[in-house]
Amino acid sequence: MNTSLTTGKRKQRKIIWDDPITQPKTIRKQIKLSSSIYFYPNRPTLIPPDPINPANPLPDYINSLEESGRYVGELKWNGDNALINTSTMSFMNRHKEAFRRYIPSEELLEELSKWPKDCILNAELLHNKTVNIKHTLIVHCIMAWNGRPLIGKTWGDSRKLLEENCPSNGRLVKISEVFQSGFWNRFQQADGSTVEGIILKDPNGKLIFSTTPPKDVSWMLKIRKSCKKYPF
Repeated sequence: MNTSLTTGKRKQRKIIWDDPITQPKTIRKQIKLSSSIYFYPNRPTLIPPDPINPANPLPDYINSLEESGRYVGELKWNGDNALINTSTMSFMNRHKEAFRRYIPSEELLEELSKWPKDCILNAELLHNKTVNIKHTLIVHCIMAWNGRPLIGKTWGDSRKLLEENCPSNGRLVKISEVFQSGFWNRFQQADGSTVEGIILKDPNGKLIFSTTPPKDVSWMLKIRKSCKKYPF
């Protein structure tokens, strides 16, 4: 990687993340995983399943996204987005806070203990919002590997690390399924409750790291079933 970030009030100052020798000591401390550093997870752009009639969609629009060849798909689970430090076993939510209403079960922590250390996982926690699924993590990608954020890497790079180096599927910690076709059928099968819809991702989309809430990223699209709580 050769990605630089602008920091502090002096916008002209650049910090090169891939040379720990030349980094200031304060930055070297921050780049290592600790309870004091937090990167907001990438957030997808919400789009309707059908721009003309989102409440009663036809398959044409979702089919056109599949036919573009740009995206792969994942299920959109009805959970809480979580960042998990595999060394400290700390769970943080999208709002830069520790979960207040959730304590991981011993079985879940035992499964997580088998994952590589010094990583930050981006996952969906299924517990508070789901009736029949509890203490379950659906892991989407890795945001930090071997103690270093994957700055400048793509979502596809992150998935490759995840699939090649992490346990495939435990009872409670699972790697999310990625599908390359059948987007419309997967959307139709979503019940709107446990599974809200689908998320489409461009594997070439670069992970964005920010200590303040980032804007929705254009390379991830969230397509959700229409319900009383959400128009689509």
